[in-house]
Amino acid sequence: MVARSAAESTAPLRELAGNAGVPVAFVDTADLDALSFGGNHQGVVATIDSTPNAGLRDLLQPQPGRAQPPLMLAADQVEDVGNLGSLVRTLEACGGAGVIVPQRRSASLTGGLARASAGASLRTTVVNVTNLARALKSLRSDGVRIIGLDAAAETSFDAMPHDAPCCIVVGNEARGMRPGVREACDAIVRVPLQSGIGSLNVSAAGAIVLHHIARQRMRQRVQIRHSREEPAPYSIRGGTP
Repeated sequence: MVARSAAESTAPLRELAGNAGVPVAFVDTADLDALSFGGNHQGVVATIDSTPNAGLRDLLQPQPGRAQPPLMLAADQVEDVGNLGSLVRTLEACGGAGVIVPQRRSASLTGGLARASAGASLRTTVVNVTNLARALKSLRSDGVRIIGLDAAAETSFDAMPHDAPCCIVVGNEARGMRPGVREACDAIVRVPLQSGIGSLNVSAAGAIVLHHIARQRMRQRVQIRHSREEPAPYSIRGGTP
């Protein structure tokens, strides 16, 4: 849908839509304001089919073109859509399998998230769960290592290998991880900081750790290719999430 007042400025976009077989309708700006919940739509709003519901098992499936063990992210009540969008965007860039979010007190999985993640949320498997702690325990039973981030932890995130299936858990912007979610973790780690900075924004801390894991795994595969050895296969234990 295109605002009538933006007909001229959106001509190139409308041409692309026509070439792709996407119908375009002209509407009043007020209609777009309502559809975008007051967001800055810039005169254009698109509607898409809803994403099929995904389950934890979908995160454990082999991914085409990716030989690395699954890398997942769990966001424990991250409420700012900008933070969640940034995390999902980083996860996709690092070859992640998907993100797990609780149904309550989390940023809405709407067009705002798609915009904040530069479209990554539309291409990434998102699993909505009623009980995040229980979901993490289910992943643990399937052989996934659960690693929580906390600025007050004693262990640095780079002090352990990440060559097995793993899920990085980040907490709420103000409260951090809830007790039940923390108890479901195999390890709690921190991002070492210098100077007087006490902690990082949740999306910044998550991005550092996700990129480290992706880079570590990439280095391991390069070393394996140079030595002409076959990579050690990873395994996922059975069980129904």
